[in-house]
Amino acid sequence: MNIEQKQKELDLTDYWDASIYNFYVSFFGDETIIEYEDNQKKYWRVTFLLCGKVEYTTDALWKNWRDYDVKSLKKTQLGYSAQNFTLLQYAQNKNFVECRIDLGITDIIIVCRDIQIEHLDLKGAHFFWQDNETLE
Repeated sequence: MNIEQKQKELDLTDYWDASIYNFYVSFFGDETIIEYEDNQKKYWRVTFLLCGKVEYTTDALWKNWRDYDVKSLKKTQLGYSAQNFTLLQYAQNKNFVECRIDLGITDIIIVCRDIQIEHLDLKGAHFFWQDNETLE
């Protein structure tokens, strides 16, 4: 993977301060996905593939910060926003890229072999917080 080219592709998504819709790890850590807003009709999905390392810290450890489950929040209550995506050559293995991601109240380090960027329609998409929007 050409790291400089992939960084340019990420930057072209204009992610700065975009609301994060979801972050999840699947298949025993092999895939990690971050989804974030673009506009009222589209969103971005960044998939990190063949992950060798996925490490993150959240605001749950912050003293006197939160005592509720994120899964029960509405979209407007989430508070996660894309601040920075930095791609670097992974020092221990040149076939991998190290991705440092700042989502405001979550910091993530992912070491992976490939990154897929998709621009998807919001129509028909489902995010966990949508289930909470109709609850009172």
